[in-house]
Amino acid sequence: MIDVYSYFKKMQDEDVILYFKGEITNNLLTSILQLVDDRLEHKNEDIKIKKKVFSVLLECLQNIYNYQQQLSLDHPWMHSAALMIRRTEASYHIITGNYVEPEKVPTLKEKIDRVNGLDQDALKRFYKEVLSQHPATESGGAGLGIIDMARKSGGKIIYDFEETLDGPSFYSIEIKVEI
Repeated sequence: MIDVYSYFKKMQDEDVILYFKGEITNNLLTSILQLVDDRLEHKNEDIKIKKKVFSVLLECLQNIYNYQQQLSLDHPWMHSAALMIRRTEASYHIITGNYVEPEKVPTLKEKIDRVNGLDQDALKRFYKEVLSQHPATESGGAGLGIIDMARKSGGKIIYDFEETLDGPSFYSIEIKVEI
């Protein structure tokens, strides 16, 4: 028999606010954001922290959704993603994982590395530069999501790309929002 209590206890001990695995749809985006907002409210979290967590989470979910839309439909499971939000004494950790087309990996790595190499003032200038000089992307944005995550969290984006045997790469990020 499966020991569900052990999983439950581990998630409770690690203060997991939310764990989700599945396809992110437009309707689900709204539900996840509302659920997290409710849980942060229940924890009586400071409004500034709530806004930062919410903003970073929104960017993460939009990135997942946009990359899902770009994937081929050969394997429906490739549209699945993982999301976890947990709290430690010092910060909230927003962790996501989703599939991306392999040809997108070098550009994503380059952009994250560039953003991670900038301080807050340089991030603000880079954000304005990208906003003014780059047209909207296929998803309707100007490619500002990663910059916004770093700006709102005030920290570096931890990331990884795992090659899979089935074609796409699995893209994972972790963003910490200090309390």
